[in-house]
Amino acid sequence: MFKHLRTYFFTGLFLLIPVAITLMILVWGFNQSDAILGNLIYRIFKVRIIGLGLISLLLLIILTGVLAHNFLGRKLIQFAENILHKIPILSSIYRTTKQITVSFTKADKNLFRKVVLVEYPRAGIFSPGFQIGTAPLEITEKTAATLVGVFIPTVPNPTTGFLIYVPEKNVIFLDMSIEEGFKLVISAGVIKPD
Repeated sequence: MFKHLRTYFFTGLFLLIPVAITLMILVWGFNQSDAILGNLIYRIFKVRIIGLGLISLLLLIILTGVLAHNFLGRKLIQFAENILHKIPILSSIYRTTKQITVSFTKADKNLFRKVVLVEYPRAGIFSPGFQIGTAPLEITEKTAATLVGVFIPTVPNPTTGFLIYVPEKNVIFLDMSIEEGFKLVISAGVIKPD
């Protein structure tokens, strides 16, 4: 019984750590908004508004969405992006983040096609991963092989990991669903597919 309790404890802990970090960042952002906007409003109107950080964050998100849906807003966003693209380090961070966000939000939800097993990090050791497609043409031409793109997520946070290209003959395609594959990874192998 103690073994199961310990396993459940660590599974819960590993699942809650990313959530806790995200919440801490959000709370920090809310507090900063409350401090800056709260002081400004208090100086002008002599009124304290509780929850101003949350309200301002929601309004900022909605306003950005409204701007993105009209001509003038799209031009403004395009102008801001052009400025961001000219700032050396910020440019690469912004472009990468945008590409990842777009790939996760576009209509084609089949980013991960199949759950696979590949020998990684060396022969004889198998890692679960997700097929993300085939290798780009240049890689296929230079290796003269049919390669499969495999994303190998890190445990317990599957949003980070390794992209490797594996010869198709060395990829073992599993029958489990993408959801079952994620459960396996997030739980560090504790939760097994049905």
